[in-house]
Amino acid sequence: MGEPRVIFLHGLESGCGGRKHCFLQQHYEHVICVDMHMSLFNLAKRNGIARNCLAHAFSTAPWNLLACSVQFSLDGCLQCQAAELAKASETGGVLVGSSWGGAVAVLAIAKGLWKGPAVLIAPAYGAAVGRSGWRDPAYAPAEVYASMTRNLAEGSSGRVIIVHGTKDDTVPIADSRAMAQATGLELVEVEDGDHGMKCLLEGTHPRLKSLIDKAWSHNGGLPPSKY
Repeated sequence: MGEPRVIFLHGLESGCGGRKHCFLQQHYEHVICVDMHMSLFNLAKRNGIARNCLAHAFSTAPWNLLACSVQFSLDGCLQCQAAELAKASETGGVLVGSSWGGAVAVLAIAKGLWKGPAVLIAPAYGAAVGRSGWRDPAYAPAEVYASMTRNLAEGSSGRVIIVHGTKDDTVPIADSRAMAQATGLELVEVEDGDHGMKCLLEGTHPRLKSLIDKAWSHNGGLPPSKY
């Protein structure tokens, strides 16, 4: 059947090989990080927001262009993850999404592509979609959170935990509080934590590992750890 894995969804600009990805590789046996080809301004990134703005500039009303581009970027990034999400649904695993990756993880849960345990680090869904607006009502935060609640109530095999720093000046903690209130998910607030959340990776008992193990323990076990 295969070994349970940790699937890491990277942030807007960080890509694979960033601090959190390396941390997970140091602590878990099977870590997957798929490059989502994502950026805000880099036109070489096929799922980038600026690239989507250019691609749809002549087919979309100007007042809908940013919302349309964010939606296409989210969908493109989710498509990058689809194969690994399907594999992990069979083998078991934990989804860890950071910032933009957290937004993609939120969408994966809302669309029913993931029903296992997850840790959402400063998930940027509310920030991305809330700031740009939405062309398709199904992408409105309230609708997405309602879909998450339904899907997690129907055959969920894991616990979903949101973690957010109180000093995050990139993605407001109010967004995670709104998500937690709408979905009933657990929200862990990290006092004085900033958007990078480096504090989760520090110490002899790193908090991120504890959160991942806590989410996974809903299944009665732990993901394969290196120590």
